[in-house]
Amino acid sequence: MKFGKARAGAFAASYTRKPRANGVAYNPRQVAAAYNCPINQFDGTGVTVGIVELGGGYNPADLVAMALKANVTVVGVDGATSKSDGPNGADGEVMLDVEVVAAVAPGAKQRVYFAPNTDQGFLDAIVQAAAECDYVSISWGGPETSWSKKTVAAYAAAFAAARAKGVTVFAASGDSGSTDGTRSNTTDYPASDPSVVGCGGTKLLLNTDGTRASEVTWDENDTQSATGGGVSKLFPGRQVPDVAGNADPVTGYLVSVDGQSFPIGGTSAVAPLYAGMAAVLRQAYGKSWDFLNTVVSNPTICFDVTIGDNGGYKAGPGRDQVTGFGVVDMGKLLAVLQGGGPVVTPPPVVTPPSTDAVALLVSIETQIAAFLAAQTHGH
Repeated sequence: MKFGKARAGAFAASYTRKPRANGVAYNPRQVAAAYNCPINQFDGTGVTVGIVELGGGYNPADLVAMALKANVTVVGVDGATSKSDGPNGADGEVMLDVEVVAAVAPGAKQRVYFAPNTDQGFLDAIVQAAAECDYVSISWGGPETSWSKKTVAAYAAAFAAARAKGVTVFAASGDSGSTDGTRSNTTDYPASDPSVVGCGGTKLLLNTDGTRASEVTWDENDTQSATGGGVSKLFPGRQVPDVAGNADPVTGYLVSVDGQSFPIGGTSAVAPLYAGMAAVLRQAYGKSWDFLNTVVSNPTICFDVTIGDNGGYKAGPGRDQVTGFGVVDMGKLLAVLQGGGPVVTPPPVVTPPSTDAVALLVSIETQIAAFLAAQTHGH
């Protein structure tokens, strides 16, 4: 199935939001440690993280500038390549994604997929990443109102196939509050897909010893600098986000972009943060598991964020449309996995919003199988 409509853009725009004069900038490892991820015992060795990019370029010198080590492979999709557009362009998104994963899980392999900024290019990158990686991070998307149901059906089929294969996809929920840059409340896709872990944003402050001092909803401005979230109109009953993490540019992540170091915020940082932390836990646990179902079945493993709003919705006890279940305590998550706690598998069947969903799912699964076969024969 072919699509030609270009995606409207990405939430990479968050990298232009620099902290105020009294802001702080964290190393991603500080944030992962505050979320009790066992980064001092495990580094993600043996795990592959895929990152989908629809623009910008990868600059290995930036990793050197940040004293980071990473095994990064650049992959071109549908003729696209890594092409720098400067520190004020999509390079910021690319380097944010790569550096966050590298800082949290330096032993993990990274495959960065550069695809055309079209529906087809985006889909092809997702399919290829799901075929080659254990986790996939996506910081690109758009409001549900900008997607056709036919296109969403194809994407939903790809995500469902990835999840059934044991691949967890993390996606940013957006940086423009509950309206997602539109005139009314709407969620962002692909974060709103039921087979994807939607990642919302918080404002995290740390104690001098690195522990969490406080954490509230990220909302500097309801429509311009706030976590996305709400109720999907494409998938009945679907609430976004599922989980949350530090995203406020006032408490951003210090990264290097084309030789310039500055803090970057946004939910664009939360998706790779979770992908990196999941890679660490995958190494520690020794096998894959359904991330979303495990959180749903064990909500008390999350730090519940109950303060703040994103314009249209308020945070509160339990799951909400602002920070989801909250911030996952990765130490508690690992304990649940190792202790044989309730982990719902296999994942529930998700029906994309289209009458030909089954045919699309079979088509996507066939594409993945064909791609894997080609890779095997190539070796």
